[in-house]
Formats: sequence, C-alpha cells, structure tokens
Amino acid sequence: MSHIESKDLNMYRITPPPPKWELQEYIRLFVETGNDKYFYWFLHYYEPQMNYLAKEYRKTYKMEEHFADIKQAMAYGLCKALVNYDISKSPFFPYANRYMEREAHTYIRTMRTGYSVQSDFEYARLRKVMDIFNHSGGEFTEETISQVAAQIGESYDKTKSIIEGGILTENYVDVQSNDEDDEQTTDFLLPDSSLNPENIYFKQELYDKLYEAYDSLEYTEKIMLAQHLGFCPECFSNHYADKTDLDENGKPKKKLIKPLPYTDIATDHGFSDADTAKRVCRTAFKKSNFLYENHQI
Repeated sequence: MSHIESKDLNMYRITPPPPKWELQEYIRLFVETGNDKYFYWFLHYYEPQMNYLAKEYRKTYKMEEHFADIKQAMAYGLCKALVNYDISKSPFFPYANRYMEREAHTYIRTMRTGYSVQSDFEYARLRKVMDIFNHSGGEFTEETISQVAAQIGESYDKTKSIIEGGILTENYVDVQSNDEDDEQTTDFLLPDSSLNPENIYFKQELYDKLYEAYDSLEYTEKIMLAQHLGFCPECFSNHYADKTDLDENGKPKKKLIKPLPYTDIATDHGFSDADTAKRVCRTAFKKSNFLYENHQI
C-alpha cells in the first residue's frame, strides 16, 4: 500500500488545538450559533476517525492514491448532513454517517480505476441489472441478455452494454508487487469481489432501511438497544480499539463490543430492575422491525 503524506492525515489539524469537549458539543454550538469555528474544531478532533474510515475505503476498493480525496468526500458528507440536521431528534453521528458513506461511495463510483458509472441513476440501474443477470444464471449468452432486457424494458444492445460494464466491475483486478525478491519482482493479480453490483445493491438497500428504522427510535431506545446488541450507537461498529492491549506494531487491537445484560443496562440508565430495560429494548425491536418490514420510514 502506498505511503500517505502527513499533510493528508492532518489536513484539519488546528494549531494550537482548540478546547477539547465531547464531539456532539461542537455540533450543538455550531447549530445554535452558526459560527463555523465550532465545525472546524469538530473536524480537528474527529479527524483520526476520518483517517481510519478513509483508509478502510482505500484498502477495500484498492484506491491507494485516493486517500485524501476520499477523506474530503467524507467531510463534504458531514457538511451536507449539517444542512438538514435537527439536533432535537438525535445525536449527530447516527444521522451523519449515512451522508459520509454516500459521498465516499459517490467518489469511489466515479473515480475508481476500472469501470466508472457517471450518475446515481445509472449506478442503481447497473446494480439492478446485475441482480437480474446473476439470478438468470449469470451466463453471458444471447438468451440471458434477452431475458434481462425484457425485464428492464431496454433494448438488447443497451442491456448487453450494461451487463458488460457490470462484469468488468465484478472482475476488475489490481496488479500488486511482490517485494519478497528484490532482484526479480513478480506481479500477481487479485480479483476484486467487493464491488459486486448485486451485493452492493442489496447491502446498501438493507443498510439504508435499517439506519432509518434505528434513527426513528427515541434516544434512550437507541442507546439501550445498542448496548443490548453490542454495537456503537454513533458509528454502528461492533468493534472497539483497546488502547490497553497493543499488537506487535504498537497499535490498539480491535475487539468485539460485548452485549450488555439487561441488569447492567438498567443500572446504566438508573432503572430499578432489569425488566424495565428488557421492555424498552423489546419495544425498540418491535418499532424498528415494523418500520423496516413495512418501509414506513
């Protein structure tokens, strides 16, 4: 993986550092005052997490030279999230994460070396076509292409062109260097299945509905449900970085967030017994599941 310049890792750093508060506090002050400095202060302290996420995108989609651009796309997503953010309804992060993810994928979709799609509409159509194509046998034959064309209402030639693009995306490869032998470098090919349009289509649809269902819950329901299931209510990750347990490179090890029993959840929220916590979690389950299944979100 190529080197990341220090300036790209610290593009939002402020010297001297601003006052350190909870991240939500910077957003609250920005919303209440409209003063941009609070958003800049927020970026200063949130930047390490942005670096981590941008590195993950960079690694997953094999875009080694695009770290800074992906990171700035995520920052643009945060700005877009602020435009319509209602601080009275939820914390900023569960709301803003989808905007960051969407802008990062928009950048990846249009700039990734290989097959690029020029609009959200075309990207959605590509995913739908490849879903139908794969469920029709996944064979690039006249019969299969005709079947797909009939289902999407497009001409044979247009459908064939879309499928060709989808196959190229599914089978895109990167050439990487094997540096074990300095005298003779061997190149090898790694298939990229991470951009399988069918997988992306269903995962994105599922995630969008789940995020929206989760956002519809009351604040206490969100926190308690996250504790019960074992994930972060802000970034939705089910792992955390244990700074007390370092790996061989001196970096915190990733560990699973352990789901809390109802007794511990009740104690955290000042409830008298575990049954109350259990009832709140079950109510949250029912509300989010109903909204997800019926798309009433």
